[in-house]
Amino acid sequence: MNQYHVDKELRFLKPLRFKKYTNSRRFFANLVINLTMIFYKPKKGIRQKHYIIRGYNHMKVKVTVFEKKNQEGMAPGLLYIHGGGFQMEGTPVHLSMVNQMIMASGHKAVYVKYHLTPKFPFPAALLDCYHALLWMKEHADFLNIDIDDITVAGDSAGGNLATAVALYARDHNGPKIHKQLLIYPVIDVKQDSDSIQAYTDTPMWNSILNKSMWELYLRQGDFGMLQYASPSLAEVYNMPTTYIETAHYDCLRDEAIDYARKLEQAGVKVIEYHTRRTVHGYDAAFFSRMVKRMIGHRIEFLKETFKNE
Repeated sequence: MNQYHVDKELRFLKPLRFKKYTNSRRFFANLVINLTMIFYKPKKGIRQKHYIIRGYNHMKVKVTVFEKKNQEGMAPGLLYIHGGGFQMEGTPVHLSMVNQMIMASGHKAVYVKYHLTPKFPFPAALLDCYHALLWMKEHADFLNIDIDDITVAGDSAGGNLATAVALYARDHNGPKIHKQLLIYPVIDVKQDSDSIQAYTDTPMWNSILNKSMWELYLRQGDFGMLQYASPSLAEVYNMPTTYIETAHYDCLRDEAIDYARKLEQAGVKVIEYHTRRTVHGYDAAFFSRMVKRMIGHRIEFLKETFKNE
């Protein structure tokens, strides 16, 4: 493996020394994740409620609403979509981050437990998440969510799904998205960037696993909707104000940067943070000063107190 000059607080994040997730690896990884989720409790001052909605092909989808206790009046909404290569469950780290963001920003969050590949390839996850957005709109009064102030957000594969939901909503007369927050997102099925070529053995994620991910996600084809699987191929006019965050030693870095440029060329306001000496999935180092600083930037974006850059 190449030597990468990773921040000392992130050095416990190790490379995955296999070329793809086999069924047994996925099973045991998701089993461990689900066991840890049993013991998860919201942060002090946060309340959670679980609901079952109908997603892709009317399948049941679990969503969890997080809100500050004793919060009164209408609040901005945050639709958060976790990462995991379209094949792994969300983790307590995801929920903790969402809790931090809504505690500081005053948003109410809807967190989606979407269907995973390989059993449910594209477009199942996308349409699960889009139906969660529709559910937010249809139940806005019940949830006390301001439907005119919705942010879609996600990390990695969740970042792909977040911006894909925004594209799909724009093209199908769906709810208007106010902002999108994308954390080291999956963007480009072509996988031909410099960072894809360079980072074949990086900690947490690499271009070899990325190739396997795309093969699983699109294993039944794109159904003529490739622009929603790979947002790099979409027309990005009338997209919401966008936050993009990248990791230094990440095969996905350059496609996120290219997406930022494409959005800007279409007249979309983009806020960017390109972290240094970092690897994909650095949020796992939740104790890190760098991670805490980046969560602060995400909160600024939600509160719209970011600087015009």
